Amino acid sequence: MPLPVAPIAAYLALLVWSSVPFAPAEPFLLAAGSYAASGPLSLWIAIVAAAAGSFASDLAKYALGRVAGAALLRRLRRRPAGARAVAWIEARVLRAGPAAIAPSYFVPFGVVAATVLCGALRMPVRGVALASACGAVLWSSAFLLLGYAGGALTGNPLIGSAVAVPAAVLIGLLVRKRTTDRVGPTTGSPEPALTGGVSGPGPR
Repeated sequence: MPLPVAPIAAYLALLVWSSVPFAPAEPFLLAAGSYAASGPLSLWIAIVAAAAGSFASDLAKYALGRVAGAALLRRLRRRPAGARAVAWIEARVLRAGPAAIAPSYFVPFGVVAATVLCGALRMPVRGVALASACGAVLWSSAFLLLGYAGGALTGNPLIGSAVAVPAAVLIGLLVRKRTTDRVGPTTGSPEPALTGGVSGPGPR
């Protein structure tokens, strides 16, 4: 089945869509991976495009965190999934620093909470950039390869991406359950990482 747009347009769409916070980019990555299996797209270029978009978004969220991290995290905590993500990420950022960004890619709202929190805590941008690059590559590779496997198995990009969706949903549910089990209830939980405000100097 032919690609509905030119390959360069598909790569640009991957880059832009992956850079939008809260956008459901995973279905797009599954579809791109499935088309890569049938030839119209290069799997490796698609991985680079998606990872680059997400990496750029992470740096922007880190910068926002440095300016308005406390307010952004309070807003994120208003949603149950966001509150769980903040609690999960906060514990790991305080223990492991920016390295917590990479696994946060596979937690609902996790990478938003991790990058904003790293900015709010004034963590070194070099460590944030390295962890974000690793997480972005792992995340984009995982979902594009799932789509690629679906396309290779079925020989049809649309059916292949549809076949890959249950596997992606299962991964998301497993990560969500693992996060919930480890974090537990977060309603009314304190915000120790932000005690005292974030306007002053923090770890560098």
